[in-house]
Amino acid sequence: MPVANITIRQAYAADVDTIVSLGRKTFVETYGDNNKKEAVAAYVDQMFNHERIEKEVNTFGERFFIAYVGDLPVGFTKLSENRVPKGLNGKKKIQVERIYVLKEYQGFKIGTELIEKVLSVAKEEAYKIAWLSVWQKNNKAIQFYQKAGFVIYDTDTFQFGEELHDDFLMKKEIW
Repeated sequence: MPVANITIRQAYAADVDTIVSLGRKTFVETYGDNNKKEAVAAYVDQMFNHERIEKEVNTFGERFFIAYVGDLPVGFTKLSENRVPKGLNGKKKIQVERIYVLKEYQGFKIGTELIEKVLSVAKEEAYKIAWLSVWQKNNKAIQFYQKAGFVIYDTDTFQFGEELHDDFLMKKEIW
């Protein structure tokens, strides 16, 4: 069910606190129930603090986009050109590093709008592949990406606290 009045715009330095707030809340909503609370808290503190997000916003090759319903920020995504994915040599590629939507706005096509924005930017900038990494236990996200045309092409591991998480690597050809 779509929500009226969704807008998506690129984020800049003035949006750092918005990204930090969204990142902290959505990460806990997504992973808090299925992981050790200490690991989730440590990850949130490390990855979604003002200094880190400010650095990422200002790093060449990394971009954030924020989704709004009216004036309310409800989700965001991050694109990165700066990582070399396993098994995707030779083609110009871009990573969908993060895509998060506030729990109360999931199911209203906000994520779909964000992924469409990402794929539109990738196509405009002549990327041939969009890729991402997703935790194998996050079935909801895996299904979302598959619906958007991403396919699993490999696996990887991700250090999360003291645990290793098994991830799927997914890709989508851009035409």
